[in-house]
Amino acid sequence: MRVLTPSEFHPAEKAFTCQQAYVLRTRHWTGNNLWSPHPVLEAQLLDMDDSQWPQLEEMLHALLQAVALPDRVCQCLPHINGRGTVVLEASEAPLGRCVLQQALELLALPSIERAQQWTGALGRIRHVVDEECLGPSTACIANAAIQRHLPAYRLFPKGNLVHLGMGAAQQRIWTAESDLTGAIAQDIASDKALTKRLLSNAGIPTPQGDIASSPAQAWHLAQRLGVPVVVKPLDGNRARGVSLDLMDQASVETAWQLAKREGTQVLVERCIRGHEHRVLVVGEQVVAATRGQTLAVQGDGLSTIIELVEVQINQHPRCLIDMTLERIELSSNTKIQLELQRQQLHDQSIPAAGQEVVLLRTGNLTVDCTDDVHPDIAHHAIMAARTIGLDIAGIDMVVQDIRQPLLAQGGAIVEVNAGPSLLMHLYPVHGKPRAVGEAICSHLFPQPEDGRIPLTGILASNAAGLRIGQTLAAWQQAQGHHVGMASGDTMYLQGQRMLQPSSQAPSAGERVLMHRAVTAAVVAQDMLTAMQAGWAYAQCDMAIICPEESPLDASMQQRILATQLRTVRPGGIAVLGTGSAQLESLALTCLGKVIWVNADEQHPLLQSHRRVNGCVAFLRNGRVVCAQGTEEAYMPMPQSIGDWTLPEWLAVAAAGWAMHWPLAVLEVIAQQASDSKH
Repeated sequence: MRVLTPSEFHPAEKAFTCQQAYVLRTRHWTGNNLWSPHPVLEAQLLDMDDSQWPQLEEMLHALLQAVALPDRVCQCLPHINGRGTVVLEASEAPLGRCVLQQALELLALPSIERAQQWTGALGRIRHVVDEECLGPSTACIANAAIQRHLPAYRLFPKGNLVHLGMGAAQQRIWTAESDLTGAIAQDIASDKALTKRLLSNAGIPTPQGDIASSPAQAWHLAQRLGVPVVVKPLDGNRARGVSLDLMDQASVETAWQLAKREGTQVLVERCIRGHEHRVLVVGEQVVAATRGQTLAVQGDGLSTIIELVEVQINQHPRCLIDMTLERIELSSNTKIQLELQRQQLHDQSIPAAGQEVVLLRTGNLTVDCTDDVHPDIAHHAIMAARTIGLDIAGIDMVVQDIRQPLLAQGGAIVEVNAGPSLLMHLYPVHGKPRAVGEAICSHLFPQPEDGRIPLTGILASNAAGLRIGQTLAAWQQAQGHHVGMASGDTMYLQGQRMLQPSSQAPSAGERVLMHRAVTAAVVAQDMLTAMQAGWAYAQCDMAIICPEESPLDASMQQRILATQLRTVRPGGIAVLGTGSAQLESLALTCLGKVIWVNADEQHPLLQSHRRVNGCVAFLRNGRVVCAQGTEEAYMPMPQSIGDWTLPEWLAVAAAGWAMHWPLAVLEVIAQQASDSKH
C-alpha cells in the first residue's frame, strides 16, 4: 500500500540490533524516490555474513507475501566487510523496520525454531499494520488514486483521513466517505428510524418496527408486530448489537440489553425472511454486492464449543493470514452467548459429531454476488442512496434471491450505511474480489485528467531553481492561476513567502500540492535535496533540468537525473540543458517531448536533435530562438540578465513556448529583469 506521509526521523528508531546483524540506520521515503515510485525503507546493515544476504532477501519476500503486503521493491545489496543495503517497500517507516527486524531475527534461528516462531513474527507485523497503516477500505481507494499517478497524502499519522489529488482539484476521503458525502445525509443514515421513514415515503420497502424504550416495551412491540423479530441499536453500525429471528420474551429482552449498549436507542422490527445482502452504491451505479452466511462451527463429539471456535475459526488461515475473518473471544462476546442460549447451549457444551452450532446470523457477508444483482434490486439500492443523499452507500437488504425483483419476493431494505466498510468486497470468501477502490476513485475523479493541476518540476541549484520557479510562477499567475511554488524547504503562494510550519510537517512541495487554493504548481529542488527527500510528485507536466555542480558521485547523479526524467508524464515536456553526458544518454528514456537548450545554435546536440524534428532553444543575434525542425519563434531576452545564466533564461523561454503561454507576459518579466539590474 503506497501512501505518502510526512517524512519523520525518530532518533530512537534509527538503529537496532539483532542476533544476525546490526542495523546502523534507516531512511524512509514516502513517495517517488531513487529506488522506486513507491514508498520504501532503506536500511544500512553491518556485520552481515556474506552468505546470508540472499537468504535475507528471500525471508523478506516471504514475510511480505504472508501478510499480504506489496513486495514490488525488495532488494538486499551487499557491499564489503559485512556491510550492505536493504531496500523494501513500506507505506510507513515503523512497518518497514518491523518487517526487517522480524526477518533478521528469524534468519538467526535454527530452521526448526524458525518454523515455530514464524506465526509470532507474522503477528507482530500485523500488529504494526493495524496500529500504523491505513485501514483496508481507505487504502484501496488511495492505491487506486496512486495508480492514476495522483498523490495520496495521509493528513494525520494514525488515521484514515487522506488527501487525494493536487491543489484545487483534490478530494479527501475518510474510509469510504468523501468530500461529496453530505453531513446531513450522514446524520440521517445513522438514525435508522429516520432512514426508514424517508425510504418508506419514497415507496421503498422497509420492515415495520418502532423504538422500544425498555425490555418490556420491546416484547410488547414484538407481540404487536408478530414474531420473529429483529432487535438492533438505532444508531449502531457493522451489525454490532443486532439480534435476528427472536421468538420469545427472554430472547427479546436480552437482545434489547445488548442493543442498548451499542446505541442510544433500540429498534424492534419485523423479521424479513431471506438472506442478508450488502449492495455497494457508488454515484449512480451498483459496483459490488455480497451475501451473508451464518458463522458456525461443527461438532466432533469430543470438543467443547470454545475449543471448536479456537480450532475452526481462530486458527483458520482467514483469521491468521489475510484477516478477513475476525478472531472470536467467546467468553466476552455477548451476542454469540445469546445465540448459544437460544440453541440451549453454552461455551462448554460438547456438540455431537456433525452437529452445526450457529455463532452469528448477521454481519458475516462473505459471498460475492455482484454479477447476480437483478436490475430491480440495483434500482432500489440506488434510489435508497439517493433518497438519503449519499454518494457512497452500503445498502443492507434482506431478500430470498438477489436475482429476482425486490417487491415480488417480499424483500426489504433494512439499513443504509454511510462510509461503508469495503473489506467484504475486497476479500470475499467465495467469489471474486471487486475493484471498489477504482470505482470510488472514478467517482471522485470522473475523467483521467481530473485530480491534477499543471505541475512543473525543476532540478537545478537552489539559486537557479528559485529564479526559474519564480519566473514560471509569475507567468502562470498572470494567466489567472493561483500558483503555489516550493523551493527547497520554502513555500510561496502567489509570490508571497509563507511561514515555516513545524518540523513534523510535510515537505514544501507536498504542502503546495495539498493546498486547496492552488491551481498551478512549481516545485524546485537541487540534487542533494532530491537524494535525501525524494520527490513530492509521481508525475509532472513539465520538467526543467539545469545541470549543476554537485558533491555527489557520478552514479548518484545519474540515478537522480533518471528519476527526474521518469516523472515526466507521457505527452509532457522535458526542458534539458546541455553539458551533462549522463543527461544526454538518459534523455532517450523520457516519455515526454524533449527540448534541448544551449546558447550556441551550432551545438552538435542541438543540431542532431533539430534534424529529427526535435525542439531546441538557442541564442541568435541577441535574441532567443525556439525551433522545431524548420519552424522558428522568437522569445523575449532581457537587455541585462543580471544573476541569470543564459541556459536558465533559455530554459524559461523554451518552457513557455512549448506550453503556448502568452508571449507578452515574458516580455514584461524580461523588462523587469533588466530594470532590476539598473
